[in-house]
Amino acid sequence: MAIITLNKLALPTGSILQVQSTFYNTTFTQSISANTDTEISNISVNITPSSTSNKIMIFGRLFSEYSEGSAYNSGYFFRRGSTKIGEGVALGSRSIVMATHGTNYISSGGYDAGSTPETINMFHIDSPSSVSQQTYTIGYRAESAGTLYVNRTVLDTNSTSRERGSSEIIVMEIKG
Repeated sequence: MAIITLNKLALPTGSILQVQSTFYNTTFTQSISANTDTEISNISVNITPSSTSNKIMIFGRLFSEYSEGSAYNSGYFFRRGSTKIGEGVALGSRSIVMATHGTNYISSGGYDAGSTPETINMFHIDSPSSVSQQTYTIGYRAESAGTLYVNRTVLDTNSTSRERGSSEIIVMEIKG
């Protein structure tokens, strides 16, 4: 078994070897096709593991609001390259995602798709079994086609009832 040393100090299994992150607080929009896995632009991070036995801990946070009233039929996931990771088990025509947001503000029996953002927080431990650079992203899937407004609400008017936020993805290499 190889032992990674740092300044001649042997690190035990579970030690954090490196941290990479991308923080994004600029607003943007992204078109979403119905029932299609879509990678969120600008929210990605690269890491190159130092051993095939090491794990990658992924933390993701996305601040967004979807333009369609059926945003409650949507979900989020992580990707390593083009591969979805950490999602549920496929069965029939069900959408396969890692997480969903709770239905937010309900007004007069309808979903508020204009001024109440959804914030999702996810985490996962991945085993890429590689020493090649890995790219991790956050993805989104919705039942209806629409526009995802990232780091802002749909109605981005200058009002205290309209929030802006930030999104981030963090990866840590953990010694295996």
